[in-house]
Amino acid sequence: MRFSHISTALAFAGLVLQSAAAEREGSFDRTLTVSGAVDLNVETGSGRIEVRPGDTSSVRIHGVIRAHDEFFHSDENRIHEIETNPPISQTGSSIRISMPQDDWLRRHVSISYELVVPQQTRLRAHTRSGSENVEGLHGPVELETGSGSVTVARIDDEVRVQTGSGRIQLDSLKGKVDAHTGSGSIEGSGIGGPINAHTGSGSVRLEQTAAGPLEAHTGSGGVNVRLPADAAFDLYAHTGSGHVYVDHPITVHGNLGGHEIQGKVKGGGPLVDVRTGSGSVRIE
Repeated sequence: MRFSHISTALAFAGLVLQSAAAEREGSFDRTLTVSGAVDLNVETGSGRIEVRPGDTSSVRIHGVIRAHDEFFHSDENRIHEIETNPPISQTGSSIRISMPQDDWLRRHVSISYELVVPQQTRLRAHTRSGSENVEGLHGPVELETGSGSVTVARIDDEVRVQTGSGRIQLDSLKGKVDAHTGSGSIEGSGIGGPINAHTGSGSVRLEQTAAGPLEAHTGSGGVNVRLPADAAFDLYAHTGSGHVYVDHPITVHGNLGGHEIQGKVKGGGPLVDVRTGSGSVRIE
C-alpha cells in the first residue's frame, strides 16, 4: 500500500512538472516612435495577432511568449532571450516583426501579439496557426493564417484575407474585399466595394452597400447576398443541390430553373456571380 501511495504521489508530481513546463511563458512590451503613415509587417510561427488603432505618433507592441516543449530544456533562458531582444526592426515608419531566427524557437515557441498603431497604417500579417483580429485602420490590410479565424472591421482601403481553416468575419469595409478560407463560413456586412469570397466548405452571407462586382462561391453551404434596393446588376446564380431565390425583378437570359438563374436586374450592371455545390442561394 505504501508503495502504491508513493507511486501515485510521484505520478502526480510528474504531471505537475509537465504542466508547469507546458505553461512556461514570458512577455515583452515595446513602444516605437513614428510619424506619418506606418507600414507594418507582422509574422509569427504560431500565435494570435490583434491590431487596433491608437495615437498617431507611436506603435505599441505587447508580445506573449509560450514554450511548448514537454521536456526540460533551457526554456527559461530562451524565453528570456526573446524578452530582452524581441524580433522587431524599424526603419523610419516601416516596422517589421519577424519570426525568431533560431530554428528551435521556431518549432517550440509561439508568440502572440497585441498591437496599438496609428489609424494611418498599412498592415500585412501572417501566422501559421492562430486567430487574427484587426479593426479601425486605413489600410490596405492583408492577413493570412494557416489555421484560425479572422475578424476585420472598419477598414477604409482594400482588405485581403486568407485562412486554411477558419471562419472569416467582415464588417464596415469601404474598399475591395478578397476573402478565402479552405473550410469555414464567411460573413460580411456593410461592405462598400467589390467582393470576392470563396470557401471550400461553409455558408456565405454578404451585405454589399454599393453596387459593384460580387463573387461568392462555396463547395458546400448556403449563400445569402443582400444588395442595395436600387442596385442594377447582371446575375448568375447556381446550386448543385438546392434552390435559387431572387427578391429583385429580373429579366432572364438563358437559363431559368430551380437550380440556376441568369439574367439582368434593372437593365444590368456589375456581375453578381453566386455558386454553391450544395445549398440554397438567395439574392436579396
